[in-house]
Amino acid sequence: MAALIRPPGTYVHGISLSNFYPCQALSRHGRLVAPDFFAIGDPELRAAHTSVRQTSIDYLRTKGLPESIMTPRAGECVQIAAIIRGGGHVGIGADNTKWFSREHMNKILRRGDIELELEEVRREVRPESASRLCSLWVAEDSDVGKAHVRDMLGPDVFVLRVSVPYAIRFTRVDTTWFERYSRTRMREYAENYWNGRHSGDAATWEFLVEGCIEAVDSADLEYIRENGGHLELQRRQRERVESATEPHDGSTSDPPPPVS
Repeated sequence: MAALIRPPGTYVHGISLSNFYPCQALSRHGRLVAPDFFAIGDPELRAAHTSVRQTSIDYLRTKGLPESIMTPRAGECVQIAAIIRGGGHVGIGADNTKWFSREHMNKILRRGDIELELEEVRREVRPESASRLCSLWVAEDSDVGKAHVRDMLGPDVFVLRVSVPYAIRFTRVDTTWFERYSRTRMREYAENYWNGRHSGDAATWEFLVEGCIEAVDSADLEYIRENGGHLELQRRQRERVESATEPHDGSTSDPPPPVS
């Protein structure tokens, strides 16, 4: 097992309050854990989990993820993109599915292609680095870092302060190279990204964490507990339970009167 890293200081991380998974994990445990790090501490999961790092680019492109837990980035840019490449149609919701438009699916494919190309370059030039497809993403704990999170994830993202108590890989890279590569697909920019080079005055640092991030402000956690997407799922579950226990034949659910 790789040696544990304990990066000092605090960082910022962004989540969507409508996303069940991070809201549930933060509400319950106050932390989020990257897939490979999670597998280290759970023998049953470790036996079933196959890391993206150990999976060929061709497999990821054509078949998606092997049996494993995944990050949201890998879920969209690998798993969903592979389904679309195979001719599938994807959407949101098991009931009353909202199917994605062709334009939206093409955007997923483009993001997926870029992520797989970057992963291929990482494996060649800096294989020891954290992978974008296996990592949690944090930025500097500053006004610049918070603005960076909102630029990446949208103005409505909820930004919380976190620490990194444990990691097996922790990589600092300049997002500017990623953005330049996304526009031009020039390999030099991908190599600069993975080599951690400074792009100049426009440098914006991001940190890829194959490990655990932990909320440091109780007010952030309380806000998530009171406003997170896990509450909507809990409400729906209660409604299903109540609906299942309600009589549907016109009778009441009260017990019959005793017979004298």
